[in-house]
Formats: sequence, C-alpha cells, structure tokens
Amino acid sequence: MRYLVVLALLLSSCSPLYLPATRNAPLFDEQGEAQFSGYLSAAGVEGQAAYALTDNIALTGSYAWASQKKTSNNTEYTRKNNYAEFGVGIYNTTRSLRWELLGGYGFGESTSSDVYYFFAPAFGNQTETVATGKLSRIFIQPSIGTNNRGANLAFTPKISWVDFSEFTSGGVTVKPNEDPIIFLEPAVTLKLHLAGNLYAIAQVGVTFPMSGEPYFKYQSLSASMGIQIDTGGLRTKVY
Repeated sequence: MRYLVVLALLLSSCSPLYLPATRNAPLFDEQGEAQFSGYLSAAGVEGQAAYALTDNIALTGSYAWASQKKTSNNTEYTRKNNYAEFGVGIYNTTRSLRWELLGGYGFGESTSSDVYYFFAPAFGNQTETVATGKLSRIFIQPSIGTNNRGANLAFTPKISWVDFSEFTSGGVTVKPNEDPIIFLEPAVTLKLHLAGNLYAIAQVGVTFPMSGEPYFKYQSLSASMGIQIDTGGLRTKVY
C-alpha cells in the first residue's frame, strides 16, 4: 500500500483545478451501522462518514482539503482544494454480494494556475493565471462489492455533473459562459480487515469527460489510502 502513497503524492505534484475525491461507498449490511474514514489522496486529506439509517437507506458525507505551495511563471502561489459532499441512497446485501445506489450534491472551491480565456478582457493576453473556481457537483454513484469477512473488493462507476460557476483572480470575478461537464469516474476499492472494527482502505480511480471538452484541468488518475472504523464490518449476512 506504500506505493499508493507515492502515487498520490506524485499526482498531487500536478496542478489540475478539479480533483475528484475518494468515492464514499459504504456498502452497508444492516440498520445502525456507521463508518468513519480518513484518507491521504491526490485531493488532499480526506474525511468520510456514513450511516445506515434503515435496512435499506444509507447516508454519506465527505470532506477533502489540500494546500500546497507551487510556482508558475516564477510566481509562487498556494494551490488549494476545499470540497464537501453529501449523499443518500439505497442498499442491499446477499450472501456473496453487496450493492448500493447513491445520489448527492457537492460544493467547494479550488485554486490553481492555468490559461483561462475568459480573463482576457480584464488582463489582456496572458500565459497563465492563478485563479480560484467555485465548484458545484451533482452525482449518481452505484457500487457493487463482495461480501467476505477478511478482504473485499468494490467497483464504483460514479457519474458527476460538474459546474464551475465563477472564477476569481486578482480581485476580478468572471462567470464563464460554459455548460457543466459530465464526468465518468469509475473506481476500484480494496478493504482489508486489520483488527476488531479497524480496516485498511485503498482505492484507485480514473476520471474522463462524457460531454464536451473541459475548459479546466482535471485529475484523470486518482489514488488514495486510509484507515476506517466500521461498526458493522463486512461480514456475511445470516438469513
């Protein structure tokens, strides 16, 4: 798993504006279960929580934060990422599989350096501009995974509707005349039982646009690893 840490750090050395966070896929077993997770990823430091409200309804919440000193055109700036999302959906379990379907909303802002054509009227011709974009995201997230006691795999083909509504740079705020971009963001998660209610989690995912050509840089490959407390754990349900 140390290779995932190295990969996440290498990915964070790039400067994309849109940084997909670790997919929060709890795959619960029954009512009352809760999960609390912490990750290191290309999106920064992440915290996640999830709760099984009933035997078929789940709630999720996630937060990602990053701050990194970067240099662009001999100018030092702080590349930031600040993002939160909430989800709700249904889940079920069989003897060998678990599945769920979540939907939700996310919001935040990110700062990076890029060439943004919509700043040209204010700044004239430029190569790169350090700007902060305000992000909103609507997502649909199905998941399916194994149902074993020790080690489990899950596949999550997340679909996200991403909209940067405005950008701010040097005290100038502009609203780009661009349609939101739909991204397909599939990921594979490995969950390993360590001891008691403690689990190790590793995830690798990809992101690519399904509609239009993005006018901002995005993280196409993501990786994360972390620790999770799961009050229910992945265990075979007894009927």
